[in-house]
Formats: sequence, C-alpha cells, structure tokens
Amino acid sequence: MRLSQAHRGLLGLPLLLPLLLSTKLINSLQTQQPLILQPRPDSALAASDYLTNNSSSFYPLLPPAIPLAVKSPYLSAWLATGQEGGNGGYLAGRWAQFWPIQFPQNPFAYRLGWAGLIQVNGETYEFMGRPNEDFIGNRHRRATQRGFRYTSSRSIFEFEAAGIRFLVTFLSPIAPEGDLLRQSLPFSYLTVELIEDTLKHTDRISVYTDIQADWASGDHSVNATWSIDHFNHSVAYKLGRKDQLKFAEQYEYAEWGQVIYATKKVSGLTTASGVASQLRSHFVSHGKLNGDQDEEYRKISDQTAGLGFSLPLTRNNKSVVFVIGHVRDPYVQSIEKANRHYPEGKLCEKWGYWRSVFNQTDEAIAFSLKDYPAAVRYADFIDKKIEDDARKLGGDDYVAIASLSARQALGAMELTIGKDEDGNYDPNDVAAFLKEISSNGDMSTVDVIFPQFPALAYLDPQLLKLLLEPLFKYSQSGLYPNRWTVHDLGRYPNATGHNDGRDEPMPVEEAGNILMMALAYYQLTNDDEWLVKHYVILKQWAGFLVDDGLIPAEQLSTDDFAGTLANQTNLALKAIVGIGAMAEIAHKSGYKEEGESFRNIAEQYVDHWIGFSLSESRNHTKLAYQLHDSWGTLYNLFGDRLLNLKLIPERIYRIQDDFYPSVANQFGVPLDSRHTWAKTDWQMFAAGAAVTIQTRDLFMNKLVDFLKANKVNAGFPDLYETETAEFPGRSKTSTWRIEFINRPVSGGHFSILALDRLNKANGVTKFPFHNRHRHPSRATTSIPPVYRSELWAKLCIPWLVAMVFHQLFLA
Repeated sequence: MRLSQAHRGLLGLPLLLPLLLSTKLINSLQTQQPLILQPRPDSALAASDYLTNNSSSFYPLLPPAIPLAVKSPYLSAWLATGQEGGNGGYLAGRWAQFWPIQFPQNPFAYRLGWAGLIQVNGETYEFMGRPNEDFIGNRHRRATQRGFRYTSSRSIFEFEAAGIRFLVTFLSPIAPEGDLLRQSLPFSYLTVELIEDTLKHTDRISVYTDIQADWASGDHSVNATWSIDHFNHSVAYKLGRKDQLKFAEQYEYAEWGQVIYATKKVSGLTTASGVASQLRSHFVSHGKLNGDQDEEYRKISDQTAGLGFSLPLTRNNKSVVFVIGHVRDPYVQSIEKANRHYPEGKLCEKWGYWRSVFNQTDEAIAFSLKDYPAAVRYADFIDKKIEDDARKLGGDDYVAIASLSARQALGAMELTIGKDEDGNYDPNDVAAFLKEISSNGDMSTVDVIFPQFPALAYLDPQLLKLLLEPLFKYSQSGLYPNRWTVHDLGRYPNATGHNDGRDEPMPVEEAGNILMMALAYYQLTNDDEWLVKHYVILKQWAGFLVDDGLIPAEQLSTDDFAGTLANQTNLALKAIVGIGAMAEIAHKSGYKEEGESFRNIAEQYVDHWIGFSLSESRNHTKLAYQLHDSWGTLYNLFGDRLLNLKLIPERIYRIQDDFYPSVANQFGVPLDSRHTWAKTDWQMFAAGAAVTIQTRDLFMNKLVDFLKANKVNAGFPDLYETETAEFPGRSKTSTWRIEFINRPVSGGHFSILALDRLNKANGVTKFPFHNRHRHPSRATTSIPPVYRSELWAKLCIPWLVAMVFHQLFLA
C-alpha cells in the first residue's frame, strides 16, 4: 500500500506519542503538590480492625506519633501511631494524648479527650477520638480516612463520610521571623473543611467537637472548674483545676492556668457543657446541642465533663475553625541578681510575652481567631520554604525528617517578659525558656539547646539569643561559683539556679556548646552590642577550655546515658572548636591580640588531637584516646564546618566519611562502639559534616528507615537501637529502658538547613557535598516512591495504545 505524506507522518506516532505522554507525566509528577498524596503502602501500618473501615495514605511517611496541637510544654497533644500501642495513624478511634503518651505510664494514660463527629443527612460519623465508646450498639459509624499528610506546621487528614469528603487540619503556627508576638501566643488551630466538589445542594451537614476535663490536670482525682464566655464575636470555654498550684506539675501537666477551647460566634452555632457522653448522644439525636451549661463542678474522673460546640456546614459556609490553648499567669519564675535584700538572689515571675500586648486572655483568643487567615498564609510560606530548601539540600528523605521535626523543636520553649518595679511589662526583660522534656524536666539545659539550635539558626536567630539570655544573666550574676558554664537553670518552670555549683557536671560540654552558639548567633545577625556585652564571661569559659579541653578528665558529655569517660575524642574536639569560636568572637569584639592567641592555641591543639585520636589504622578516630579498638560518631566536626572555622583538616572529614558505612546497621550509625544505639540529632550533625552526598544520604536514609519501621509510639524519639528500631532496653537481657521522646533536640535535624544559612552569612558559596562515586543507594528524586510502579504502568500504556493503533490502521 502506498502511503501519502500525511499517512507516512502517522508512522511516527508509536514513538512520538509515548514520548510526549511520558515526558508530560514525569513533569507533572515532579511538580504536582496535591494536598494528600497517593498511597504509601510501606508506611500504612494500621491495625487490622482499622483496615476493614479505612485505607489511608500517609505522606511523606507515617510518623511514630502525629503532632496535633504542639505549642508549649503544656500544650502538646499527639496521636500515637506506632506498633507499641498506636493505631496506625487513624485519627478516628484513638484519643489524643499528652506528650508522654505512655513513657512513663500514668493511671490515666495521658488521655486528652478531644472528640469529633460529623452528621450527614441524619447519619453520624466519628472522625476524631473515640466518642463511639459512649454508645451501645455502635449507633454511629467511623468516617473513612482517605489520606494523611504532614508539613512543618500542619497535620492534615482527609475523610469521607456518606459520599462527602472533608479535611481535618491541625495547625500549630510557626511565626514569621522576628514576630515574637505570634510565636508567643499559646494557641493551636483545629479546622474542619468540606471539599466543595463532593457536596450536593440537598446535603444537611453538621459538625461537633468537644474537649474533656482531663485536659485540666495530671491528677484526675482533683476537682475541675469550667466556664463559657462570649466576647468580640467569639465564644470560649475555659477549663482548669479548681485549686491552682502555681509553678507545680503533676505527671508533666501544669497544675495552674486554664485550657482554652474557642471558636467564632456564627449563625447556627450551639454550645453545651456536661457529661461528655450525654453531649455526644444529644448531638447524634438532634444534630446540634441544647445550650445547657453544667455548673456541677466535680472530680475530673467523676462523670467526666465535656465542653462542646456544634454548627451546620453548607456550600456557603464550608469550614469552621477552633482554637485550643493553654494559658498560665505567670509562666515561670527565674532567679535574678543578688542584692543586700536577697543575698542568694531573688526569684522573679515571668509572664507570657503576648501579655505585653493583650492584657486580657479574651483579647488574645479573639485575635487568634481573627488572625487565622494570616496564620494559614504564613504556614503556606514556611511549609513550602522548608520543603523546598530541604529537598534542594538533601532530597525527599530530608523533607520528611525536617518537616516532622519543626513543631517538636519549637514546642518545648516559651517566650516571656518580666515586669519592672512599677508592675509594668519591661521590654528590656524579654527571654525564652526551654523544658528539656522526657529525659528530665530540666530548664534551659545548655546541651539540649545546643542540638536544638540549628532549627533556631535557620528559622529565627533571635529565638536563640532569647534562649541564651537567661543563662548569661545567671552566669554573670555572681551566684554560680564554677568557672565553666552552668548545665541548666533548674527544673521547669522554676529557674532557681545552682548557687551551690552542684548542677549535672558537664564542664567541657557546656562551655564548648555556648561558645559555638554565641558565635553562630553573631554570624547570622552581626549583633556587635550583644557580643561585647557578654565578652568577659565568654572569655572565662574559653579560658577553662584552654586549661581542661584538650585532655578532658573523666566526665560526662551530653550523652550522659552512656556514663563518664576520660579523654573523649569528640568532647576534646568540642573544646577545640569552642576555643576557635572564641578566637572569632575576640576579633569581632575588637580584641585582636586575644583573638590571635586563642586561634594559635586552637591550631596547636588540633595537631595534638589528631595524634591522640586517630586509630592505629589511621582510618577513623577513636572514642577515647586510650581505647585503641574503639570508634565513635564524630558529630562535633559539624561545629567546625558550621562556623567556617577551618580548624580541622579536610582529611579528617574524609576519613570519617569513608568509615561510617563500615559500622552502619540497618537503621543507623551507632553513637559509638560501646552500644548499638544512635541519636537522631547527632546523626544529622554528622550528615551536616559529611563531604560526600553518599555519606550525607547514609545518615538520612537510615533515619527515615527508622521512622518507617514504626516500632516506637511517641513524638520523634531521638535515641533508638540501630538493629531493631526500638527504644534501648527492649531486649530480654536489658534491665534499663531509656525513652527519649518529643525532645526539642529534633532541632538538630535542621543541621544542613542551618549550614546553608550560615554559609550564606559567611560568604561560603560552594555546595557542601560532592558525589564521591556512584554506588547502589536510595535516589534523592523529587518523584515520591509511591509513583514508581504507577510510572512504569503509565509509561507502558501509551506504547501499547500506539502499537495497537499502528497495527489496526497503518500496518
């Protein structure tokens, strides 16, 4: 058959059509950012009873626990997902829990009653918590969870009920850089939003949520009180312990202050308080609440009270926003400089920074509700910034790690303001305090701020300054007797100091930490006044490192769970980097000769340190100078690189780079040769000190593998076994269980993001990692793994279609 020119052109379709379609497909997969991405079977680890009703995707992965409302040490609600008691990441069917979750156990399992029901055309569906347990015979169903996605500031669930799709979003705002007011507000948001294209004009939809009295105290045998207030187009429930115990905790809960649950006053809104099960039953029967307010205040465990809202949703009013918060007056107390009236120092009360703007709690609540659109806009910005920056610097695995770490890193700290002698808020007395969380309740622990600080350096260096300020103030007060840096300021929320000098002894550790953080803050801000203000005490700490840092006596490092050890290689390195940081501080403060002296000492110490620390094979550094067959993760190299000190020779970086793969286990690189456990923050510090993409990815890939194993059941744990992905102490032979959960050290996961920002500040333009050689490893592609099987199918289909077309019409 003789073909025309046009027909002959069709012969190219079998080649051209698949090429066009597949190219378009790849481009779309690389650029699309759907709200809920497609299923990730590798991370959907739901219990079997949930799989019968739900089939949810989880993106970027299923975390060990999902952050819901995480804004302070006392507003920290999580959904446990892991195999050690979690439910696989489904919002319906499990109560939220306060951050300890089950570590350690408490009589009430840290339950936070927070329920959600949606009624569609008379049928009621559970979407949050376990209100279903209130009903005999399962009078209402569970909404089907179709997807889950987390970003840096949000946890987003997608549901379906009776053909209606809706989103449930938990937003814990990360404020714009420099916006201390918004960062200090102790509120998070819950939003329920209908997806419009699933609605019909005839649909009758109403939403119900409540919180229970168990939010009020860690002791459920005490009495709680509650009230409802209407103001500024808002309505708020306020819940608290009847007998307030200022500056006291019970099972980590604050025993003073109020829990806030609020929403805007809109048409159709109904409210009620009373026995929680009765409120829910009334909503199921009537689709709304009756307005009754229970004033029979009682024990938390006695017919547990619920505080509920209900309202209809329509095509014209598709969403509702709730604010949840925890408000205390005052926040903390902190020791101040001694005088003749207070020779041991005076404890001064500090209030939430937001109090300097909003005298009344109601004003702050109304502002937060009105500010929700602005909070969403900035969440869009910061979520995208972290995602884009992390992907550029470390690929998809780094996006998963950094995005999960942000709320946790910031959720342990609070911004405060003091008062002057006249009782007015003092703008010169603004500070931040941090609760160590989990490992103990220490306050403003220096070696916890240190692993947290990469997140602060990347997000807002001013927050780092405010965290360091109380430590400088106490150290310069004359109350602390030691030459080195204080370990902490007390036990949260009481910064009572350590006037006896008997704080946990980490002298080299803390002196090195604070010198590095001080220089990092200066490099990011050029705050000369601040540097000069603290120069004398910084010089004192550096002098201590000169005397005791090169050959550290037997002592603790930040990894105190591993015990004391003399001549620690990594600790000596921290001292050297700290001295090098002091050299830069001296130069920037105008003390050129002192700067040169500190620099010379640091360089001399490096030569000695290399001789002491290298193994006989010269292919890695030892854990301690005297332990010849030992090794450790040399994470303090990161300080030299982050601050651009250039003290440590490139060959040391390369030696460690080449060594780590040889000691890596399935889920990570152990901290050192004594144990198989690893720290997530220090692994990410080591990733930041890597010189090759392969070593950087080794740490990140295995950290993601740990998360995906889903063995633990808590906010991003930072200490785990690299062979099993479980907490240390789970083996039959171990008698010491260690559970480090929800700690702000997750800020250390921002190491590479912080390095990028410090490099820009210091004029370093070279990309920090290079490709040493190709080897089998996980690709850092922008196409999510879920799409890979789909990609092959979609690439093949156009070829098949084109070939059939060719055979039928052109052959």
